[in-house]
Amino acid sequence: MKLRAHKIQSCLTKAILLLLFLRMLTFAQDFMMQGWYWDYPGTPDGFLWADTLNAKARQLADAGFTHIWLPPLSRASSGSYSNGYDPKDLFDLGEYGGGATRFGQRSDVDALLSTFNTYGIKAVADVVYNHRDGGVAENNPAVEGWIENYTVTKVNNGDNPYPSDRFRSALPIGGATARGSGTYYFKIRSASQHSNFYNKPYKIYLWTNQVGWQGLPDASESEPNGGGDCGEPNNPVILGRNYLASVDAGGCGIDEFALTLNTGDFNPAGDTIYVDLSNQNGDYSDHYIYGLWYDDGSSGSDIQSAVLYQTYTDFSNMPSGQGAMNYLNFKPNGNPTHLSGDWDWMWFYYDYDQTVQSTKDVLFGWTDWLWDTVGFRGFRMDAVKHFPPEFVGDLLDHLHDGGKDPGMVVGEFFDSNAGTLKNWVDDVYGFMNPATQAAIQPRIFDFSLRDALEKASDTYGYDVRNVFNASMVDAAGASGFNVVIFLNNHDFRDPGQPVDNDPILGYAYLLTNNQIGLPCVYYYDYYNGGLKNQIDALITVHKKYIFGASSRDYLSRFSTPYSQNFISGGASTTLIYQLMGTASGQDVIVAINYAGDTLKIDQGINTTNISTGDVFVDVLGNSEYPFAVVNGNNQVYIELPPRSYSVWVKGVLLKSKIFLEGAYDSQTHRMRTDLNSKALIPLQSPFTENQRSVEAVPANVVDWVLVQLRLAPQTTAIASRSVFLDKTGNLVETDGSTRDIPFPVAAGSYYLVVRHRNHLAGMSSQAISLGSTASLYDFTTSENRFYGSNGAASLEPTVWGLIAGDANSDGGIFGEDYTEYQLRQGVEGYQAADFNLDGGVFGEDYTIYQVNQGKESGVP
Repeated sequence: MKLRAHKIQSCLTKAILLLLFLRMLTFAQDFMMQGWYWDYPGTPDGFLWADTLNAKARQLADAGFTHIWLPPLSRASSGSYSNGYDPKDLFDLGEYGGGATRFGQRSDVDALLSTFNTYGIKAVADVVYNHRDGGVAENNPAVEGWIENYTVTKVNNGDNPYPSDRFRSALPIGGATARGSGTYYFKIRSASQHSNFYNKPYKIYLWTNQVGWQGLPDASESEPNGGGDCGEPNNPVILGRNYLASVDAGGCGIDEFALTLNTGDFNPAGDTIYVDLSNQNGDYSDHYIYGLWYDDGSSGSDIQSAVLYQTYTDFSNMPSGQGAMNYLNFKPNGNPTHLSGDWDWMWFYYDYDQTVQSTKDVLFGWTDWLWDTVGFRGFRMDAVKHFPPEFVGDLLDHLHDGGKDPGMVVGEFFDSNAGTLKNWVDDVYGFMNPATQAAIQPRIFDFSLRDALEKASDTYGYDVRNVFNASMVDAAGASGFNVVIFLNNHDFRDPGQPVDNDPILGYAYLLTNNQIGLPCVYYYDYYNGGLKNQIDALITVHKKYIFGASSRDYLSRFSTPYSQNFISGGASTTLIYQLMGTASGQDVIVAINYAGDTLKIDQGINTTNISTGDVFVDVLGNSEYPFAVVNGNNQVYIELPPRSYSVWVKGVLLKSKIFLEGAYDSQTHRMRTDLNSKALIPLQSPFTENQRSVEAVPANVVDWVLVQLRLAPQTTAIASRSVFLDKTGNLVETDGSTRDIPFPVAAGSYYLVVRHRNHLAGMSSQAISLGSTASLYDFTTSENRFYGSNGAASLEPTVWGLIAGDANSDGGIFGEDYTEYQLRQGVEGYQAADFNLDGGVFGEDYTIYQVNQGKESGVP
C-alpha cells in the first residue's frame, strides 16, 4: 500500500512534466475511433465484427486514425450476444469452449490486430477491472455474515443490503443430513426490520436437483401469511414455480412459505433445496430466511443454521485455465466495506476487491497477457468511478516496470463535473511512481465537455458559449494530455441521450480545438450516421494546419474583449476561436454556427501575429466567400449557412492567367465556352486532389483547372485548389469573377502549376512571391513563362498556352491517348479525348493529337 504522502512528491514531478507536455504538444496528432457500437452485428447475427473492422483498417488509417478502441473481448457470462461487460473467462477471447464471442474467434482477433499493425493503428482493449460474472456457485460465509447480521445500525451507517439477485440460499438434504421428505417452513423477514425495507415486492422460487422449472404461471402470496410465529396461516408452495410476495409493515412483518417434499422431489442420496429471493423493479431489500422449521412427520426442529449462502464467484476452473478467483476476491469478504458509494456498491455483477493481492495479481497478469500475447497497445478502463484510483496507479507502475508504456490509457468516469474528472487524474498520479509519471499519461473521457456539446446541438435556447467553459482543460485546468474528448458513445443510445441534431457541429469543435484533449470519433456517427467525409476533412485540416498549435483565444466568449458586429445570427449561437503557434506559424480561425439563421459577422481577432490586410483562407469551403481579409478594425467578415462551420487559415492570394490550346480561338483572342453553353461542365471539379462543388457554372467559364503550389520544381504540391478558367484566360473562383485565388500557405516564394484534365500541365519558370496582395503571373505572354523547354503551345506569335492531347493525364501525349480517342470517337459529352473542348470527340481532336503526338509536360 502506498502512502498518500507520495502524492506530494508526484505533484512536484507533475509540475516538471507539465512544462514538458507543453513542449511535446507540437508532436501530438493522434485520433482515436471507438470501433464499435452497442448493437453492432455479432456472431449470432451471422457476422464477425472483427472481419468488418479488418476490411476497414486501411481506410481508417488513411483517414488519420491512430488508435481503435475495441469492445471487451473476454468470454462473457451471457454468451455470444453479450457486449462483454459481464466478463467471465478473462483469458478466453474465443479460442476455448463456447465457440466465437460476439466479436469473433481468437484467430479473428489475431488477424485484426495484425492488420492494424500493418497500417500503424494501435488497438485499444476495453478492460473491465471493476467486476466479474458467471462463476460457479460456491458457499460464501462472508455474504452469509453480511446478510444475517444486517441491522438498523448498519442501515444508519449507510451500509447497503447485499443485492438479492447475486446470491441464493441452499439447504443440503438427503444423504447424511437426516433431512428428506416432510414439510419445510421458510420464514422470511427484514434483517434490520427498518421501515425502508417493508412493502417491497420480491419473488421466491425454490427447486432441487431433481425438480426444476415447471412452466407454471406466477402465483401470488395470500395474506395473512405470518405463519406459526405470528399465529397466522402460511402459504403452501411447490418446487419450480415463482411466487410473488412482499414483507408487510403491518402485522408481525413475516412471510412464511410451506414446502412439502415427497420422495420423488429429491435425490435421497444427497440433494439441495435452493431458494432465490429476488427483489422486483430493480430494487433491493434486506429480507432473508431468518427461520426454517423442518417437520418430518414425527418431529420438528429449527434448522435455520443449516442454511448456506452461495454466490457465483468460483472462477477456479475456467476453460482457459487462467484467472482463478473465488469469493475472497469480491466484496464483502471480511475486509472493511459499507457496500455503498461509488467504490463499494455492487453496481454491476460481482464487485472486485482490488485491495486483495490475489485480485491484483490476476488483473495485472491479464493486462500483461493482453499486451504481450494478444498485442494490444492501449487500454480503455471501464467504470473507473467504481474502484480506487490507487489500483490504476499501481497497475501503471506495474506496466512501466515491465517495460510496457501504453500511449493510450483512458478511464471512463461517468460524471459531467470537470473538477471531479480532473481529481481522478490527480489521484491516479498520486499513486504512480515518478518514473511511471514521466512515461505514461493517464487520461479520462471528458463527460463535462460532452454534456455541453450535446446541449449546444439539442437544447433550444442554450447559450453555446458555455462550451468554451466546459472542458476539463478550460474549466478545471487539466492538461490536454490527460483528456480524451468525445461526442457520442455506446452508452448514449436511448432517446434523448445521443447528440441528435447536427452532431457534426460538435465534431467540428472536437477536431479543431487541439489543446483540450485527444479526439475520439464514434463508429456509428462516422459510418452509420454518414459523417465520414466531413470528419475526414476535419482530421485532414487538423493535421495540415492546426497540428502543433500552442495557444487558443476564444474570440466569441462571454464578455469578449474583441469587437463583434452581428449582421445576422447572435452571440449565444456562435462559437468563434483562434488557434496560434501552429507548426507552420499560420494562425487559424474556426467558426461554428449553431443558429437556424445565416451567420454574418464582423469579428475582431487576436492580432499578435496578424496585420491589417492579411488573408484568411476558408479551407473547408463551407462559407459564402473563399477568403476573408483583416480590415482596419482588426476584424474579419465571416458568413456561414445555418447549422454550419468552417476553418480559415492565414494564407496568400494568387492571380494568374493561362490559355488552353484546345479551346483557344485566334480570331477572338480568347477561348470558346462550348462545354458551358452545352451544360456539360460538371458541378463538381474532376480533380480528386481538391474537389469543389458549385450549384451552377458561371456563363463565362471554359472548364475546371487545378492550381498547385510547390516549394521547388522537384517537390510535390503543398497546396492545391480547383478553380474555374474563364474565356479570357483568367483563373477565377467558383463565383466566376473573383480573380484572387486564395491558398492556405505561409507568405513566401512558390512555383505555380496549372493542370487541365486533357492538356499537359504547365509550371511557372521561376518561384513567384506570394503574400496577402496578389500580383498577376501571366503565362500567356511568353514561352519563357513556362518551366522547361517545349512546355507550352504557341497559339499566336505572342500568345502561349497549355498543350492539348493528354487524354489520360499522364504527362505525355502517346498511344494511350490515341486509344482513348478511338474508343470515344463520335461520342458527345464531357470526354477526356475532346481535346478542342467542343463537346464531342471528332476529327478535329484527332488532328490535335497528331500535331502534339510525342510531346511531354515540362513539369517535373
